Amino acid sequence: MRLSEMIRYYSKPGIAQELARYAEHREVAVQFQDKFGRRPDIIQFPTDVLNQVRKGATSFHASQERWSNPLKLGPETTKKDMDDLRTGWDLIIDIDCKIVDWSKICAELLIEALKWHEVNCVSLKFSGGSGWHLGIPAEAFSDEKLAFPETPQIIVQYLREFIKQRLVDRIYEFEGDLKKIVEKSGKKKEEISQISKAGSAEGNIFDPFSVLGIDIVAISPRHMIRMPYSLNEKKWLASIPVKPQDLKRFTTDWAKPENIKEISNNFLNKEKIILGEASQLLMQALDWRAGLELKEVKKEVGKKFEFTEKVPREAFPPCIKLILAGLPDGRKRALFALINFLKSAGWPLQEIEQELQTWNMQNQPPLKQGYIKSQLSWHKRQQTTFPPPNCKKYFEDFGVCKPDITCGRIKNPVSYPRFKMKVGNKT
Repeated sequence: MRLSEMIRYYSKPGIAQELARYAEHREVAVQFQDKFGRRPDIIQFPTDVLNQVRKGATSFHASQERWSNPLKLGPETTKKDMDDLRTGWDLIIDIDCKIVDWSKICAELLIEALKWHEVNCVSLKFSGGSGWHLGIPAEAFSDEKLAFPETPQIIVQYLREFIKQRLVDRIYEFEGDLKKIVEKSGKKKEEISQISKAGSAEGNIFDPFSVLGIDIVAISPRHMIRMPYSLNEKKWLASIPVKPQDLKRFTTDWAKPENIKEISNNFLNKEKIILGEASQLLMQALDWRAGLELKEVKKEVGKKFEFTEKVPREAFPPCIKLILAGLPDGRKRALFALINFLKSAGWPLQEIEQELQTWNMQNQPPLKQGYIKSQLSWHKRQQTTFPPPNCKKYFEDFGVCKPDITCGRIKNPVSYPRFKMKVGNKT
């Protein structure tokens, strides 16, 4: 595309304004054909966009993280510095697939899954190539500062598993058989399929994520995506917002620069959401991941760390005592560890519930009662008792890992009382 054509496109009423709106509190990178400009950079005004285009800018990219001051970022910025500068993050699910029809099916299933989790503030954007970006604003998740990139990675992994089987069925239904899927993907049959234990009509199934990507690695500090209405240098299509209800009708002709007439601010507009509406999704995803991790911990610690009698408070490890004193941050992660520790330590569920109410009064601010009740309800349904997460990293993340001499002998907090009570009995 010639420079004059790009200037004409980005000068269309509303495009520069929308780019400037989206760039607020984000780090921006400007692309000039196959090279990027300086980083960090910002866009404050619509005129900033047009000035860059006149210099040869072809596209604009922005972080999914929001920053108090993006210009303080740099190559030497430490993780702690980034955590201090980061004011929040939007969940952006990046669907990457060479087959537009398959990526549309995946986007549709993800939207259905999010609505099933009572998340209705989903915004959708065509990538400008053949994929899609789904966005949920930070305000939909929590009023608590959530770890990045771990939390959004867990949510995306959970959603991948949630839609996986339906994605297989829908792509099969769309193409008719595995042979057509193999031909379209350009891969060998053995690269995308495996023998089905259940047995299908063809005797095999395929892994949908071998031909279609929902990128988890891309959820990383300072990673960027193409901004709304920015052009794609490979296809010269625009990355346009699309209403979820219009997804099935979408064709790439909609994204041709000459066809773009109306400009919307629908992608990740934080003013069009209900605060906290994605809390249920967050809880379900964290529970799913914790279940996977605790199965591995259970194998490691075994039955020898289960208690037949209630462990007294004085035998609790330092991390649990610090949690019980109340916390300003990390309360949800602490709650998860606390419930699993007390269950493993032989505390009856009724006493655990009473203890949590007392504990929550010490928190500043306290967790919502509905969240605590939903966690307890989940644990009541579990027939297996799991230990809390292993020391050290989990508890370091919210500042309660303050080991004493006994801690040096253990790998999991639930093993601490064994050593403590054993020493006490000898004394």
